Amino acid sequence: MSVHVAGIVISRVSCVQFLRPRVRRRPFLQAIPLEGNLLRLSDVRLEKETFGPVLRAARERRGVTLRQLAEETKLSVELWASLEENDLTRWPKRVFARSYVRDYALRVGLDPDEVVNDFCRLFPEWGDRRAERVIREKAEIIAHELEWEDLPTPQPRRSSDRAASPAGFLSRHRVRIIGVALDLQAMLGCGFAGTVVGLAFWPTTAVVAISYSVVATALLGRSFGLIAAEWLLRLLKFLPSARRLQSSRAQNA
Repeated sequence: MSVHVAGIVISRVSCVQFLRPRVRRRPFLQAIPLEGNLLRLSDVRLEKETFGPVLRAARERRGVTLRQLAEETKLSVELWASLEENDLTRWPKRVFARSYVRDYALRVGLDPDEVVNDFCRLFPEWGDRRAERVIREKAEIIAHELEWEDLPTPQPRRSSDRAASPAGFLSRHRVRIIGVALDLQAMLGCGFAGTVVGLAFWPTTAVVAISYSVVATALLGRSFGLIAAEWLLRLLKFLPSARRLQSSRAQNA
């Protein structure tokens, strides 16, 4: 009886190690060190609920911001944030999705192949590779040279995603047009003022125009009319009526 009792008495550490469940190890998770020995990420199985949070933890420990990711990958901050929240409703699918996930993994120091494999396993609707494999196998069977690309399904576009229509001539050059009009008004006004005191209109206007242009270029590098036009347009932009007009155009777009 004493022998059996002695066999049951084991250390606390051995008991914990003996009872530890066997789980599938994810090698790329070893790249995320944690302080202390509270958790060994090599023993954690990545699930659908933990995919985004694990990516976020790796990015934050790497010191990479979402804005940096957006600038380097040309993908919006909102889409990267939705990936970290496991919300892929607005994400592209298949080859584009896998490419973006690979870029993310490379920039946060994770194994890109492991991350992409887990992405395809956990989110098959976005990362499924089966369509490409089946099509290529059929092409090999019939000895057909495949020129097919695995492009994502077109997503419905929102009104805010529409490209703005090119502006017209007046819209593109409105500052210059208003500036020229103000300059002409100032010069002609001085010419008419000269006629009041007995001076000839055109000679007076010519002298004023030359003096006006020389002084403006020497002091500011451009005409007074351009400066006044820019100031007027900025002022009009902040008026309540202009704001209402912009909001109504955005809603109708």
